[in-house]
Amino acid sequence: MGGEESTAVAAPTRRRLAASIRDRISTGVLEPGSRLNERELCEDFDVSRTVVRETLRQIEAEGFVTIEPNRGAVVVTVSYADAEQMFEVRESLESLACSLFARRGTLECKQQLWAVIERLEVAVDGGDLTEILAAKADFYDVLLLGAGNDQLTSTLRLLRVRINLLRRYSLSLPERHPETLAEIRAIRDAVISGDVDGARRAGEHHVRQASRAALPRIFEEMQPSAR
Repeated sequence: MGGEESTAVAAPTRRRLAASIRDRISTGVLEPGSRLNERELCEDFDVSRTVVRETLRQIEAEGFVTIEPNRGAVVVTVSYADAEQMFEVRESLESLACSLFARRGTLECKQQLWAVIERLEVAVDGGDLTEILAAKADFYDVLLLGAGNDQLTSTLRLLRVRINLLRRYSLSLPERHPETLAEIRAIRDAVISGDVDGARRAGEHHVRQASRAALPRIFEEMQPSAR
């Protein structure tokens, strides 16, 4: 019985720790290839080593880290080829979500889309990358809700970890923020007007522009002189 109680108590702690580590990776505080020090995590979050290890195994399963012999948990590195392929997949799936939303999105979903983009605008004005990433995640949640396709939603959510890692490369560029907002507004306007083709094209354009911002940074990061 005591073991069940301790597991129940530890679960919220693991969720909090996992969310914090994901956030640090997504925003670039923990860079690709960097090692997560178990002792430091214990001290920073006032948790046991058992909780830390269980959490690291969890986020390894999610794709954020790999656990290497004699080194421990290391933040995953996204290769240039992986990034290219991910952007290709994103373009197809996200543009499909946009077109489906325009075709059958409800009034309530369209109102939610409008509201979440207003929150994204506020986040961009504030300039805090963590807030921008959170607002962008909310935007995609509403986009998938409006698309109304469970298979598409589950597929994109499985890819969310790697998509978030790529998003850091594009959204960490301040000059990219006004472009991102313009592209997102174009998606919103096409969806609200019921322009299925326009929504698909706006979705494709948004991902292509993100790719053009991110891929050169990923390529540069791979070069020996950049290390």
